Amino acid sequence: MMQKTEVCAKCQAKLPANAKFCSQCGVRVGADRGVRKEEFEISRSQLLSRVRKIIHEGNIRRIVIKQEGKILMEIPLTVAAVGALLAPILAAVGAIAAVVTNCTIQVERVE
Repeated sequence: MMQKTEVCAKCQAKLPANAKFCSQCGVRVGADRGVRKEEFEISRSQLLSRVRKIIHEGNIRRIVIKQEGKILMEIPLTVAAVGALLAPILAAVGAIAAVVTNCTIQVERVE
């Protein structure tokens, strides 16, 4: 099951749907100049296919894979945009998927 939530750009707190301000730090949601952060909680069987889909969607600044709040991998847009470097990145994501049970993908989108 995949659950999508947005997070605060400043403190990384989870935001309720349609929030205008962060309840933890008070920063205005969307104040990060056209960058929207989303989080997806997914199982390991969905990890590789979801990362591949996100990369191909475009308009992505960064992808962060976390488990229990710990960052396992960060993929900056500049690396994901270069096709020749895509295969090793997906291989690393596949290796992560082999050892984690559930994880969170945080996506920074440029609007």
